[in-house]
Amino acid sequence: MKEYKVLAICGAGLATSTHVAKILQDGLKKRNLTASIRTCSVGEADGVILNLVPDVIIATVSVDSVKKPENTRVFSGIPLLTGMGLDSIFDEISEYLLTEKG
Repeated sequence: MKEYKVLAICGAGLATSTHVAKILQDGLKKRNLTASIRTCSVGEADGVILNLVPDVIIATVSVDSVKKPENTRVFSGIPLLTGMGLDSIFDEISEYLLTEKG
């Protein structure tokens, strides 16, 4: 089974991205997907992305200033924080990983 690389980005790289990472890990596991999830602040993101080359980025803040690889999709982490639309975001992320990063 492939292990996907995911980067969770928040403002400070502490509590919010860690919470998002935990919720995401559980949701992907329920869909039989395995992911290694790294957290960071938006200020650290460029360096982390360069070294990690994530399959997916989950962001709870604007990442317009972040240099994202062309083939890496960014998803909003807000549903993972609020609990609203969880099934939908998990379905979108899972489908993307399986079809684009399979």
